[in-house]
Amino acid sequence: MRPQQLVYVDESGDAGFKVGKGSTETLILVAVIFDRPEDAEATANCINTHRESIGKAKTYGFHFTNLKHEWRLGFLEAVQDCPFRVRAVVMKKDRIREGTKLKTSGDYFYRYTFKLLLRDAFAGIRDAKLFVDGKAGRMTLRKLLIYLRQQCNVGDAKVFAKIAQVPKDQNKVLVQLADICAGAIARSYRSDRKDPCCYRKVINRRIQNVFEFGYDP
Repeated sequence: MRPQQLVYVDESGDAGFKVGKGSTETLILVAVIFDRPEDAEATANCINTHRESIGKAKTYGFHFTNLKHEWRLGFLEAVQDCPFRVRAVVMKKDRIREGTKLKTSGDYFYRYTFKLLLRDAFAGIRDAKLFVDGKAGRMTLRKLLIYLRQQCNVGDAKVFAKIAQVPKDQNKVLVQLADICAGAIARSYRSDRKDPCCYRKVINRRIQNVFEFGYDP
């Protein structure tokens, strides 16, 4: 029997199109994929060991935006040899054509990006259990679940079996791993930062694919 995959999803940016007036230039969704439950357990243990090594309490949570540079690097270096793979979708909003549904509905834009992340044939995601950030409201999650079932679980090609909400502030270290990976990849698209790829380079071996929607070849 095939072991159940565990997939942790987080994002960087937002689904709004008021760029320059509060919305981000990109929406980036990242999936951290474990092909076996024991791989997830090993990675969680590694993160817990790292947290203990830097003198943080068990309740301490790692979040990219709240960490200083050295701590971001330390976290990524601690997990760079762990058994997981990362896939991401980068939506650059100024490359999306006017008049499309993607630009008229933020909710649809987010759901469509989520579909791109999961349904990629090369991702090899099958019958997975998905874990998403718990900040989304119940109705938002319900709409996402209905949409993904329609778009991703078609016929025998069942991408996921279950979705669970996991708040980052409940010390769920694998959700925090997705947060840090999303932050690392998002930073690599910031032209206003010195050495924007410094975090992404650390986990490059773990990154399986970054799909850039709307980018010029």
